[in-house]
Amino acid sequence: MPHVTIMNRSQLFAAATALTAVAFLTVSPPAQAGPMLPLPLAPPCSQYDFPALFWLKQANGDSVELNGNGPVAFGPAVATGGTYGALHAPERGVTGGITDDKVDFTIYWDSGAIGRYTGNVGTDGFAHGFTLDEAADAKQIAHWDSTVPLVCTTPAASAPAPAQQPAPPDAQTAAARLGVAVNGPTTLSASTSGTYNVSVSNPGDLSAPVELFISFNGNLQQTGQVNASGGFDCAVNNYAGGTTSVHCTVGQFQSKATANITVQGRGSAPGAGQLVVNINSSDPAAQFVQKSQQLNVAIT
Repeated sequence: MPHVTIMNRSQLFAAATALTAVAFLTVSPPAQAGPMLPLPLAPPCSQYDFPALFWLKQANGDSVELNGNGPVAFGPAVATGGTYGALHAPERGVTGGITDDKVDFTIYWDSGAIGRYTGNVGTDGFAHGFTLDEAADAKQIAHWDSTVPLVCTTPAASAPAPAQQPAPPDAQTAAARLGVAVNGPTTLSASTSGTYNVSVSNPGDLSAPVELFISFNGNLQQTGQVNASGGFDCAVNNYAGGTTSVHCTVGQFQSKATANITVQGRGSAPGAGQLVVNINSSDPAAQFVQKSQQLNVAIT
């Protein structure tokens, strides 16, 4: 049964980790999951690939981490946060991957459970789907969400735009242009904290409403206070399994404005962690200079 870490309007999957070799654990009511952003108006993608490290979260709060090489998923894999403790899959204990925008991979856990994950990738790059334990007699199904975006390697061809009269120069360029960046320590000792700064900018000519998600994954956990400038209002969301995200909003982020959100991350145990930042706007005309950024953190 699969376990992976991370972010979006999820229903978390009650799954792989909580499975035994002979039975699938009853799916608990979906806990509040990582936020899932509204799908942006972007050209479709004909092929997605995994990032080098891929996380997903199941409906019971379990987090699963595995590796990716292009469209191929492979081991080892680990699931944490479940009722029965950590589950592991060996080096060749993961098979499958991504075809076009369809996800289909299987994890062979050391408990004897066989977690098969199927789903689709949205145009925002985040995958969502269902999983079941193929080794169990009662094949209950649970929901899962990726917490890191997948990578579009082959954008689909866009239909030619209809001919139209040239717009005045101001009408062609006037829009909010939103960008996000994150910096901070990429190495932390276990049980110590580091300060991470998320910077938001709008060099465009118009203002726009902005929504920001900051997700802590793997062995990096949110701690301490969140400080924000630029009118942003931030709240900390705690999820089952110990993961956390920070959700920040502002009604109108002004043209030429910049803002900073400072968060604290703590290493929970030696291993890999990740801080993922995504920016979104309900204004369909808003453009994105940098929509998503992730910072890998090694916990020693």
